[in-house]
Amino acid sequence: MRSKGTILLLLLVLILGAEVVLPAVAQRTIAHRLAEQLGTNDVNAQLSSTPNALLLLGQVDHAHVTVHQGRLGEVLVSELALDGEDLRLDLGALACDQRVALKQAGSFTLTGVVTEENLREFLARKVDKLENTTVQMTPDGVTVTANIKVFGRQADARLTGTILDDGGQLMFHMTSLSVTNAPFGKASLGSVFGDIPLVRRGKMPLGLKVTDVKMQAGKVVIQAAYDAAHKEDVLAPYYDS
Repeated sequence: MRSKGTILLLLLVLILGAEVVLPAVAQRTIAHRLAEQLGTNDVNAQLSSTPNALLLLGQVDHAHVTVHQGRLGEVLVSELALDGEDLRLDLGALACDQRVALKQAGSFTLTGVVTEENLREFLARKVDKLENTTVQMTPDGVTVTANIKVFGRQADARLTGTILDDGGQLMFHMTSLSVTNAPFGKASLGSVFGDIPLVRRGKMPLGLKVTDVKMQAGKVVIQAAYDAAHKEDVLAPYYDS
């Protein structure tokens, strides 16, 4: 009787480990790797499978991941939400490369929010001649005002633009530029302003491809979906060379 009780207890421990403990460890590991890839310390990952032990094999039936203050390519994002169904994770990439990658997905989508402050920080970092930059977003586009120094003289610049998907490259596209309080024209600023990529082509995470970009009051909402033709998952560095 004692040996049977020991065997039953051992089986219970094994079942508990396979269904509760080890899947929880796997979920924490995946969340940690995603946090590293998306440049954040604030990530919440909810992953489930039936049975839960399938998580150990890289099979995820349902996934919902939320991220705050992360990044896409070179731009900071206020919020990110990842939702997936019937995902197959690449266990080799997770174990050897310490990154989350997908082998296949039934469905996998991303919704990201870039705020006015996120874009202001990006432009101030990428265009070093800008000072006192302000950014306003509306459904019609982006308006940027800033002080700029060219040839040692300070001027006031006002430019308009929009954020769009340019053939797989998320881009800040300038549509107009006006300069006041300076003895030079717009032609002198060709090397200062222009189209600037936020996420370069092929640099969306987890095999995702941008499907929609919507300008709204105070923010832009970016949507992306899993691209089955994607062959390699690579994240752009935070500061691109």
